[in-house]
Amino acid sequence: MQNGSGTAGVAAKGVSVLKGLGYDVVTSGNADNFNYTNVTIQVKSGKSDFLSLLKKDLGFNYTIGSATSDLPDSFSSDALVIIGQ
Repeated sequence: MQNGSGTAGVAAKGVSVLKGLGYDVVTSGNADNFNYTNVTIQVKSGKSDFLSLLKKDLGFNYTIGSATSDLPDSFSSDALVIIGQ
């Protein structure tokens, strides 16, 4: 979970939402920039079945901007969620 909005606490709130739904959230922090709008979801291609589930679960609290299954296999977790403005 990453904060792509620049507003303090955005990633922590997202972590709380996902943990409340039973997800195992490994890390949180800031995104590479604060210019994201809505929510960006990326999953590894081998975990593409999680994409629709994350979109559905996060869609109750956020507007999903993009959702792709192109997260590099070298990434440390199976999914990346960036909360934007």
